[in-house]
Amino acid sequence: MGDIRQQVTDQIVALMDQEGGVPPWRKSWSSACLHFNASSGATYKGINQLILAMAAPGDGDPRWLTYKQAEYMGLQVRKGERGTHIVKMVEVNRRQAAKEAEAGGDVLAEDGAKALVMKAYTVFNASQIDGMAPMPARKCDITCADAVKQIIFGLQGTGLKVNLGQGFQPAYYPRTDEVRIPPAIEFSSLEDFHATLLHEAAGHATGHPKRLARLHMDARFGSPEYAREELRAELVSSMMQGVIGLPPGPTMTAQHAAYLGSWLQALKNDKNEIFRAAADAQKICDYVTKLAVEAQPLVVKEKADEARSELVIMARPAGVTL
Repeated sequence: MGDIRQQVTDQIVALMDQEGGVPPWRKSWSSACLHFNASSGATYKGINQLILAMAAPGDGDPRWLTYKQAEYMGLQVRKGERGTHIVKMVEVNRRQAAKEAEAGGDVLAEDGAKALVMKAYTVFNASQIDGMAPMPARKCDITCADAVKQIIFGLQGTGLKVNLGQGFQPAYYPRTDEVRIPPAIEFSSLEDFHATLLHEAAGHATGHPKRLARLHMDARFGSPEYAREELRAELVSSMMQGVIGLPPGPTMTAQHAAYLGSWLQALKNDKNEIFRAAADAQKICDYVTKLAVEAQPLVVKEKADEARSELVIMARPAGVTL
């Protein structure tokens, strides 16, 4: 594939240019489930989650398989279908790294006798595979509102102050470690209110030094640091909405249009930026989820595990056990 990082960045930049202000991954993540491997049940992480969110078909089916996995399960990728390239980091010896580079791998780092290589491999969406069972309906007793409430409750346990019904516009204030957000009635919908709250609390507030220590405390609007942070907050809120099945609202869409130019500039300047942003977003999502689960484990964790297990089992054709 050549320079994998540059190719992925170029693809994302091209799609963002086409979408007129709406990030190309948003539609897919609003399908109420993150993308996962239908054979192992494992959810894709970081940049792969982002790549698949952009490549997913209109129906938003989040299930993917390699050609060999589909074959093993007695399924068939339809003739003429084009797969989606995702990436995997592997550690190899330096001699092997040279061979991987010749085969299209991307050598990221070398240390002594070892090297870290990014390799591309191909997966196909369930909609491209004959014999796949229909995507089961999501079943979970936890409402979107309850899930957001639990996430906020978990963050408040770290000292975050969340002041509802305050301020003219949503904002996070790092100096006072405080989220201010207008009353829900001032938003276009309750979903819009919840999505905005996730953006500020799960996105920005996790960057405080007492949490994941990511924020530039004095970053100004329009600065590169501000643009990078907004991109991370966008990815986090989008991913978390996918986890809990919360659709995006018009307020967030309008905000995206305002930031699109600065996001594009950041990506064009550095082919590694989208990889760093996706990795940070994954780290933030894992952190926020852990806080929410620990705050009320018997309600959140058991129901989430139950919903995931049901999706994986129903995604497989009859008679296949792995």
